[in-house]
Amino acid sequence: MKYLDYTFAYSLFLIGILQILSTEIWHPPGAVLDTPILWIFISMFNLLRLRNGYNVVGLKVFCIGANLAGLAIEVVRFKMFGPQALIQGIPIVGALIFSMLQK
Repeated sequence: MKYLDYTFAYSLFLIGILQILSTEIWHPPGAVLDTPILWIFISMFNLLRLRNGYNVVGLKVFCIGANLAGLAIEVVRFKMFGPQALIQGIPIVGALIFSMLQK
């Protein structure tokens, strides 16, 4: 299960980097960098949680909060852009589930 958790965290990081690169290279209309940067921050929180466990005070709350904020943005993006938002939504939901599980 830990490998699946790492997969979700690294996939969010990779999606964020690729989205930033595609925005800078192709300049699609209406594309901004705030959402990919949020995905990178979410993945960094989740990787910090995976590295340190829950020994860091408040890390579980920050991870759950970051994952919920990312999920809320993906719900709005799904309404605006359609199924493309599922690509980022699935790893966020997985990371949220793993963040809430107590180890």
